[in-house]
Amino acid sequence: MAVKKQPDSGASELTESANDFFRQFLKHLEIYMVETGQSLGPDSDSADHRFAAMRAVMLTMIDSGLSQEEMRNLFGLIAFEDGRTSQPPQWDRELNKRRFELIDGEIQGTLTPVEQFELECLTQRMRDHVDSEANLPLAGARKLHRLLSDMDSESADSSLDL
Repeated sequence: MAVKKQPDSGASELTESANDFFRQFLKHLEIYMVETGQSLGPDSDSADHRFAAMRAVMLTMIDSGLSQEEMRNLFGLIAFEDGRTSQPPQWDRELNKRRFELIDGEIQGTLTPVEQFELECLTQRMRDHVDSEANLPLAGARKLHRLLSDMDSESADSSLDL
């Protein structure tokens, strides 16, 4: 496991509310880490350790007031974040087809928890794509702007003729 460098103490400070939340979160996370770690057997491997750690995170998130659904959505957003902030979200026929397959499975009641998570992630990704600036009808907006500008200048010209 790679060790990340601790942030410089001179770096920008946390707000008081963020500082309080993170401190409380870490206290609860430590408690849940100990509890979930105690359930691990002597033959546990790193996959078991990761699972126990994620369970501790989940319990801490629920303790902080998140519902299970909100937590799944949040983890989905993080899992599919992959540079969303710097690039417009991508959406194509294959993703759309997969989302419809998962919706069919949901309607039939045959989705596994992993597929349910995938559906939630794909739905969020689709919404991000639809809401992105890349989908704004700029050509039509520019045409409308020109038309309205022309109408405004024509009305200004006609008022000068009086």
